[in-house]
Amino acid sequence: MKRLGKGRRGSITLFLCIVLSAAIVLESIYIRGAYQRKAEVLLTRAVSHQSEQILSQFNRDYLDWYGIYVLDEICADHAVFDEMTKGHDNMSFNYQLTDEFSNEDLRTSIIEFMRLRGLAFEGSGILDRLGFSVSKINGSANGSSGLGAWLPTFEDYIVNREKYADMWAEIEEKCKENGYEEELPYFYSFVDDLDGVMKRNISAVTQIGDTSVTLSLFDPSCVGNLTDAMDQYMDFDMPGVLERLLINEYAAFSFDSRVTSYEQDEGSIEESNIVGIPFSKIHGDENTCDLEYLLVGNDSKTVNKVACYAMILATRLILDYCAYIMDSTMRNIALAIASVISVLVSVCSLFIISVDPVAIQYAILFFMAFIKAVSDTGRLVAGKSVPVFYNDSLTATLGEFSDTNYRDYFRIFLLMVPENTLLDRMNTVISRDCGDHLYTGVDAEGQLNDEAYRVKRRFELYENR
Repeated sequence: MKRLGKGRRGSITLFLCIVLSAAIVLESIYIRGAYQRKAEVLLTRAVSHQSEQILSQFNRDYLDWYGIYVLDEICADHAVFDEMTKGHDNMSFNYQLTDEFSNEDLRTSIIEFMRLRGLAFEGSGILDRLGFSVSKINGSANGSSGLGAWLPTFEDYIVNREKYADMWAEIEEKCKENGYEEELPYFYSFVDDLDGVMKRNISAVTQIGDTSVTLSLFDPSCVGNLTDAMDQYMDFDMPGVLERLLINEYAAFSFDSRVTSYEQDEGSIEESNIVGIPFSKIHGDENTCDLEYLLVGNDSKTVNKVACYAMILATRLILDYCAYIMDSTMRNIALAIASVISVLVSVCSLFIISVDPVAIQYAILFFMAFIKAVSDTGRLVAGKSVPVFYNDSLTATLGEFSDTNYRDYFRIFLLMVPENTLLDRMNTVISRDCGDHLYTGVDAEGQLNDEAYRVKRRFELYENR
């Protein structure tokens, strides 16, 4: 019996050894698995953060030049990955750039770039032509009064004319003294129109996105309110026509042309892109004539320049001819010349041939318009401005708004180029200036022993278009 008891105790000991050995092995596997999972989590985080860091290395110059987010063959180090995996010698990292910059990527970049800057760009141009600034409305920075100081008073004069009857009577008397009596009815009609506009403004609002803005002609602060409300504009889904116009505006003002500088009142200004960077900083002293290439598409600069010159000349000829036909003074001059030519023809033909001066008049006008068109085109190519239409009353009314420069004509011409063709030509120019291979994504891979973790990232601008 004693021998049997000792055998049982030995069996229990052996059983416990087997169970404990299995438990220790199992626990070791769990611990090893936990360390493995921890290492894998660390690897995935390191690869992900390193990928984001690579995307942050987009070329800043290309963004300034053309408003595009792209990666080129940069020498991105593994600083983020190495720092996060410090002490783990069994981890490694490698990557390659993917998703070459395409025409569709360029289109997305332009829309995003121009929807933010397009209105500001056009607004700046309008203010420049007006010679007018918002500071003049609100008052200058040094505290002197601007338009905003007397606009409310002027509004009171208009709304409460009965209250200021004596003042208006004095105004009428002064106008009569200065010979403006016949103009008074036009002025009062204008005042009545303003009065009606102000009354409608009580309930009139402008809806921009989720924001409503009340606009008042005599409230300068509404300029700021309108600017704030334009933030909502950024979220709009723009119609295709508007997107095409934004692409056209981008093309007309973002590329080098044959004109190197423009003459303005303050002096000569070097030709710059849409955000004000001189093309000399992009191309050096070389004049690449990219704007002409966008329109014509020939590899020869000379062919592109001649073709664009001809198009501007034809446009100016049509505009100048129409202006001369509408100008009674020019018609009379042309008729006088035509009359002399008619007499000359009759005399030289021994009075056999008789030509109606009116028939010659329009030929003379065409010849005069052609001479003027050549002069206008020369001025435009030289960086000077010319009125869009030669008409004394129209030019006097519009002032600097009637002036056009070389690039203004391309805003119309480029609309004749199909969108895909225009994008392809712009991409060709960008590839020449920025490199043949530009990318918008990265494919990164981290190695842990024999296992790999892979991450593909791309700029959200192109991923979520």
